[in-house]
Amino acid sequence: MNFYINSPSYYTEQFEIIDEVYYMCRTISKNIDITLYTDTLDTIGITPIIAPQIVLDSGKFKESKYISLAYRMASISLRSDYLKYLESDLTGKKQMILDNIFRSLEVIKKRLRNKFCYDRMVQDIKKLSLE
Repeated sequence: MNFYINSPSYYTEQFEIIDEVYYMCRTISKNIDITLYTDTLDTIGITPIIAPQIVLDSGKFKESKYISLAYRMASISLRSDYLKYLESDLTGKKQMILDNIFRSLEVIKKRLRNKFCYDRMVQDIKKLSLE
């Protein structure tokens, strides 16, 4: 079903979208059917937050970990290191986004426990990220 990886909050508002990162996320989103990993959720949305500390301290772009079993959906937004992302090359930026995705899925794993095949989903995402 629905797996969405959104462009990083703040970063893409201030800078341009990095095509290669966007295509990696789109490839993953289009080719992952979450019903293969859980029968508890229909939709997972992940939005990495890549913003400077001063922006985070202002209260903008707060982390969120929302999982609703009633609505069968999860929406996760976790921070990644802004300065490290700025200084990273393309490979590093992609890896940081993947790490954010995996940390987001860990949040879901903790909530759903044995009703979520975290390891298999991570392996499938890793394969797709190499394409």
